[in-house]
Amino acid sequence: MIHKQLHFFRTLALVLIALGAMAFNACQSKQPEETPATVAAYSNLEDLDGHTVGVVTGSTMDMMLGDTSNFPNIILVRFEGPSELIKAVENGKIDCGITDTIQLLAHKLPKHGLAVDFTLSGGFDVAAAFNLSDKKLCEQFNDFIIQVKSDGTLDSMLAHWTSERIDTVNLPAIPELAELKGHPLEVATLSDNMPFSFYRENGWIGFEIELITRFGVFINRPVHFSGYTFDQVLPALLSGKADMVAANLFITPDRSKRVLYSTPYYFCKTNCFSLAR
Repeated sequence: MIHKQLHFFRTLALVLIALGAMAFNACQSKQPEETPATVAAYSNLEDLDGHTVGVVTGSTMDMMLGDTSNFPNIILVRFEGPSELIKAVENGKIDCGITDTIQLLAHKLPKHGLAVDFTLSGGFDVAAAFNLSDKKLCEQFNDFIIQVKSDGTLDSMLAHWTSERIDTVNLPAIPELAELKGHPLEVATLSDNMPFSFYRENGWIGFEIELITRFGVFINRPVHFSGYTFDQVLPALLSGKADMVAANLFITPDRSKRVLYSTPYYFCKTNCFSLAR
C-alpha cells in the first residue's frame, strides 16, 4: 500500500514538472506584441496643400496659414479651442490640426488615436499683454517675472503643469491670497487652453492661472479671471474690460503695434498632428 502511494506521488510530481516546463517554454517562445508603427501623414507645410487643416481661431497659426498668398491651397478650418480642434481630427472631420506642442502633450494624443506629424521650425515667445497706456502695470509684471525666474518658482510651476498628472493636478495653496486688499486685477484668459488655463470643478486652474495669481500677491491685488475664446482676448483688453491678457499669447510684430508685451515667460513650439497610421 505504501509502495503504491509513493509511486502515485512520484508520478504526480513528474507530471507537474513536465507541465511547468511546457508552460515556461511557451512563455519563452511567445513573441511580444509589436506596436504598430506610426507613419507620419505629413512631413512639412507643403504637404498640407489641398488638405483641410484645423487651427484655433485668432491664433498665430490662424494668421500665418490664413495668408492665402503663402498658402493658397490649404483649406483652413477654424475652431474655438484646442479641445474642439483635437476632437475634429480624431473624428476625421478634418485631415490634420496645428497647435501648441504643450497643449498636445496635455491632451495625451495617443489616447485619441492621434500622433504628431512634424514640428514647425522656430517657435514663439509667450508673454502677457497690457494696454499701451498701462506701462506701470507692465513694468510691475516684468519685475515679478524677474523674481520668479531667479528664485526657481517659474521652473517649478512649469514642471508642475506639464507633468503626466495633468488630469489631477490643482493649484497649490497660496496663503497670502486672503490678505490682498488692492483693487481687483481683471484678467482675460482662455477657457479651453490646458495646461495654461482651463476651468475645472468650479474653479480656474493652469500654469498661467497660478502665474497671475502669484502676480496679484506680488502687487497686493486680488485677481479676477474672465474666460474668452482666443479671438476675443485682445478686444477685451483694448475695450477696457480687462487690465491684462494671460492666454498663451505669442509675441508677433502685428500684435506689438496694438498692445504692450511683457517680458516673455515661456517659449512655445507648434506641431502638426493627425490620425495615427
